[in-house]
Amino acid sequence: MNTSQIKTFAINSRQILKQGVINKISSLGFNPQGEPVFGLPQKIQGATVYAGKILDESFYDAWMALKHRIEIKGIKDVYEEAAYTWFNRLVAIRIMQKNGYIEPVLQYSSEETRIPRIVAEARAGHIVTDMTASDRAKLEELLNDDSKTTEQFTLLIENFCKYNPVIFNCFGGIEKYISILLPDNILAQGGFIDLLNHTTYITDEDYTKSELIGWLYQFYISEKKDEVFDSLKKGKKAEAEDIPAATQIFTPNWIVKYMVQNTVGRIYLDNNPYSELGSEMKYLVGDKTPDEAILHLDDLADYKMIDPACGSGHILVEAFDLFYSMYREEGYSSRQAVESILKKNIIGIDLDTRAKQLATFALLMKAVKADESFLDCEVLPCVLDMPRPYTEWTQNLSDAIERFYMGCSDKVKKETLDAFELLTHAENLGSIMKFDFSDETRNLMQIRNREWVEQGVLNDVNANIVESINLMLALSNRYVSVVANPPYMGLANMNEDLNSYVTQHYSIGKADLCTVFMLQFRALCNEFGGYSFIIPPSWMFLSSFESIRRTLIDEQIIKSIAHLSNGVFGGDFGSTVNVIFNYSDSQALGTYIRAVEKTFQMIENDDIRQIVEAAITNPCFKFNFKTYKKGISQIVHSDDGNTVLYSSIPQNSFERIPGAPIGYWVSDYEQSLFEKGTIEKYARPCKGIDTGDNGYFLRLWHEVALNKIDDSRGEGDWVPYNKGGDFRRWFGNRDYVLRWNGSDEELSSRLKLTKKKPTLRNKDRWFKESFTWTSVTASTYSARYSPAGAMFDNGGSSIFSPNHLFVIGGLINSVVARRYFDVLSPSINYQPGEIGNLPYSGVLAETGSLIYEGIKDLVGSNIKISKYDWDSHETSWDFKANELIALKNEVFLSINGEKQSIPTLLTEILEDYKSKWSRLFYQLHSNEEELNRQFIEIYGLQDELTPDVPLEEITILQQGEISIENNEIVWHDDVIIKQLISYAVGCWMGRYRLDKPGLHIAHPNPSSEEVCTYQYNGHDFAIDDDGIIPMMSCDSMFEDNGYNRIVEFIKVAFGEDNFTENLNFIEKALGKSLEDYMMKDFWKDHKKMYQNRPIYWLFSSKKGAFQCMVYMHRMNPYTAERVRTKYLLKHIDDLKGRIATASERAALLTTVERRNLAKMQKDLDECLEYHDVLHEVADQQIGFDLDDGVVVNYAKFGDVLAKIK
Repeated sequence: MNTSQIKTFAINSRQILKQGVINKISSLGFNPQGEPVFGLPQKIQGATVYAGKILDESFYDAWMALKHRIEIKGIKDVYEEAAYTWFNRLVAIRIMQKNGYIEPVLQYSSEETRIPRIVAEARAGHIVTDMTASDRAKLEELLNDDSKTTEQFTLLIENFCKYNPVIFNCFGGIEKYISILLPDNILAQGGFIDLLNHTTYITDEDYTKSELIGWLYQFYISEKKDEVFDSLKKGKKAEAEDIPAATQIFTPNWIVKYMVQNTVGRIYLDNNPYSELGSEMKYLVGDKTPDEAILHLDDLADYKMIDPACGSGHILVEAFDLFYSMYREEGYSSRQAVESILKKNIIGIDLDTRAKQLATFALLMKAVKADESFLDCEVLPCVLDMPRPYTEWTQNLSDAIERFYMGCSDKVKKETLDAFELLTHAENLGSIMKFDFSDETRNLMQIRNREWVEQGVLNDVNANIVESINLMLALSNRYVSVVANPPYMGLANMNEDLNSYVTQHYSIGKADLCTVFMLQFRALCNEFGGYSFIIPPSWMFLSSFESIRRTLIDEQIIKSIAHLSNGVFGGDFGSTVNVIFNYSDSQALGTYIRAVEKTFQMIENDDIRQIVEAAITNPCFKFNFKTYKKGISQIVHSDDGNTVLYSSIPQNSFERIPGAPIGYWVSDYEQSLFEKGTIEKYARPCKGIDTGDNGYFLRLWHEVALNKIDDSRGEGDWVPYNKGGDFRRWFGNRDYVLRWNGSDEELSSRLKLTKKKPTLRNKDRWFKESFTWTSVTASTYSARYSPAGAMFDNGGSSIFSPNHLFVIGGLINSVVARRYFDVLSPSINYQPGEIGNLPYSGVLAETGSLIYEGIKDLVGSNIKISKYDWDSHETSWDFKANELIALKNEVFLSINGEKQSIPTLLTEILEDYKSKWSRLFYQLHSNEEELNRQFIEIYGLQDELTPDVPLEEITILQQGEISIENNEIVWHDDVIIKQLISYAVGCWMGRYRLDKPGLHIAHPNPSSEEVCTYQYNGHDFAIDDDGIIPMMSCDSMFEDNGYNRIVEFIKVAFGEDNFTENLNFIEKALGKSLEDYMMKDFWKDHKKMYQNRPIYWLFSSKKGAFQCMVYMHRMNPYTAERVRTKYLLKHIDDLKGRIATASERAALLTTVERRNLAKMQKDLDECLEYHDVLHEVADQQIGFDLDDGVVVNYAKFGDVLAKIK
């Protein structure tokens, strides 16, 4: 089955049907807001008058029902409902006809006419569906006019859906308002019936697969799912109507088999050890159940199984197949087997009515495949959805209950009323509702329910009571097996009603809806019964699930877990298929399949399946995950690979590791390391603060005045703020500053707020030296040294230690820590608790020892190299000078103190640059591998780990200067030259000086001394007088043009003797002329370097006919006016003059000259238009406070500035 093609079909179908319904609603007189535009229809004798037309009498009721539905649900929900109603019924009809269960009613009688068989047969006098007399009369009238094919089809297919037992019993009747919303283009070329009849996306073989309709449903709602997830990312809570789309996902067939075979199949084989079915269960794992733990069952009817989150029924269908084999093995006929399975063995529940309908259909198709007599639907699958709340069908529930029971005790009545009250939240809670009935109430419910159903005639109230009690009993019964793919949703995304219920009733599992369901599965399962489920692996490791792990370890049996890589459901975070049995055994042993190595390694679902199957078949099978590539032809054993199957793992061993993670692959020796001591004994890992309003409190450091930042004492207006950041070890990611104003007074004053309230944690650790890391990252874990003087964020958790900081910093950046992170936190979350739980060897605890001091020295060297790299870029507040200039300045002091003379030719300087930084890069690489070697030896992990560090993981030169190709450094000269050009612009702006290291003007209102001309290399270097540089072509009139400035800088910085060679080299490295780069690309690169918070602002006309770059820190209320008068007006006058000169000799102009004249005229028009806008802004004399940040201040200038996003 090609699911990508099925997805295309489903999405195309939704779009076609949805647009058709939208058009139909419009034709019925509703505007896009759902308001009637032609007034209301009017009833007359035997007909309806609407919009000047005389229509059928039934149209009135259908139209009014549509109007009412739109008022209640909104027009969008109505057209989605109608589109899906027709989709599921027409697809189901197509599936039935493809399997030969009904006539091919949708198939065209001929390709030329595109008339469906159901219409062609009716025209020939053979009506293939029952009808009421009135509908038959209406059809006969329609059949007199062959132009009314669509109307004929609509009436026929509506009645077919009504009178076909399968379609009606699975999908129910079609509401009146839906019946008039079948699209007018349903039979048109490119319409939905045309798509159904001609699609190549679904093969004939696909139509025989029971899971087809489930895949179609998942893909049909995929766009809705995307919409819900987008809203969750924006902080919206998932409402009841969002939960199905947000949580439903179709489970691959092999995983369903694994779950069913290891629960239903295992229990059957425990009771029937000589059954031949065992050889057919290829996913059965683990040892035979101990005799004392076998759930003894004598009758197949007692093997009751439930899926309380059944979706479209894939698990139910697989369970059906296994039950059918069990019945047949014991001598039952096909009819007997199917009837018993549907009546006694399988039950499904889902809160989504559409899913319930599909599950019913899928199961019924299974039944019919075994015995076509079930097409009469006299026996139906037991699949339940959420009943309507009682408030919709009775005014007095108490009296209705008494009448239903025909009298009952006060106790029974109260328990029943309480249950009905809970059912009013069913659309939100679904199968996690807890019903607690006494035996008296339960028995009476069962008796009366059965009696009312056997009577065969139920009024509306009693029918709703029966439906409700069916669900109550289903969720309060106990089952031999529970198998499900439960919904996943974090507590933070739950709406208030759902959040409150799970917090109150499922406290240890409340972190996610899937772990809430874990607890409900246990409650639904018999003692010694088994339950299986597939959920993300986070429950096995994260601290928020520790209580549920410990409860499971202590009170139940983990029979097996298949731990699967990312890829089962596409772009997921991995999965675990869990098989739990509901009894306790202190000596329990489990079987574990590890088809995963890295959390985010993507492995195709089919390849994961093959890995699992290979490990089950051959317990010694090993797989090399490192060499895996998508599209691999065959999954093969590798002696160098990872062990996949772990058998006979003691369950109680997990509690030897802090937090009790399910670390089944951790050896007994490694578990003992945790017992000898952890990091938290020697250090304090902490979460940082939450400001509550990062938009106000945080800035990138370059946005504010440098003289307001205190990076050492915590006393400035702004202080450094560790906020995590990209993958980088040892030092760096010092990008942010926190609004401080000398104390935490402003932050603390907000603690009383209800919104945007800060959380101020671990105050005694503020401004202390630490190692800090990114708390949530999809990349490799990395930690960085933070000197004293910084605050830290919840997203930049930190660890503090008076005596062990450098050694711990080395450990947490090592391969040893990474191995233990796979146990403690194999996800994107690295919380302080997990860091503190890392084992800390007693050898490391011996301060002053040779080992301790050696590690400390290596870590210190790594920090020094990494800091040197960080500060060599202008995005550091400790930046001194561009590296090429530093190398040029006579001598430089290398990292080991060696002095060297430096040439002046830029190509030679660049080679020295590469030599220097290659040496530092490989020194850092060597240091990291030596640290790994020492830690591996200390922890005794020589057989498990190697000290190798990939060159890609050396985290210096991260701004694009290098890439790693074929395990070698590849230099990118263009990046290095662009950094030089950026520095040159900074020198002209006054941000830097060639004759002094560090930042020069990084604050407003510089003094005359700060902007004065200075001497460098025998030349006067004049800082731009107003911090404005035109970014125009070389032939513009401006001497201080950007191109000219860079040319002059090259001459001053590197001398005039090598100017031509240096300029040629620069342009070769850039891959374009310097002029083009300055005009078109420099500011784009600047924005990227400064994370879309540029310090040079670009005043620019719409298409760049005029561009001036202004240094933000030197701007004042008159800057815009200066740009206008000193640059724009002069440029306009220059253009006018050049146009006039060219126009005077218009008759003599060449083609090129005429083209240039046209461009100048176009540029002039653009500049004149821009002038009007700039003049208005300049008149406002806009001033701003740097503390407000670039985003706020930049926006004040509106369209006169180029967009920063």
